[in-house]
Amino acid sequence: MKVGFDYWQVVSHYPQYFSQLAMAHRENGSEIVIISAVGKDRVGTVQAEIDKIGTFSNAVKVYEVVFDNPAESPELKLAKCLELGVTVFYDDRDDVCRLLNKHGILAMRVTRKDNSTYDIKAERR
Repeated sequence: MKVGFDYWQVVSHYPQYFSQLAMAHRENGSEIVIISAVGKDRVGTVQAEIDKIGTFSNAVKVYEVVFDNPAESPELKLAKCLELGVTVFYDDRDDVCRLLNKHGILAMRVTRKDNSTYDIKAERR
């Protein structure tokens, strides 16, 4: 199994929980990836932020998909998940989860700490 995590509002806001979950998946033989949709001004920043958290080992691969508009995030994440063979994905955006589920990827929505629900505004540019 290949398990994917979104970064912003998921790993970024719940680092201890998701690092433990990633470790448990890894111990059971799963490969772990982080796939984050970022605006052009944030290209190259996710790996540095993951490194600062310090609870994810270097065995986790980080991928950034770059959008012009946050509305592109679902399709970009779907394409990367399909390319990498991701079978399970954790994300804070309902539109991402619905699209991934529609394409056979078990996607689970993580409630944001601020309880916001508007998907487009949730993305950092």
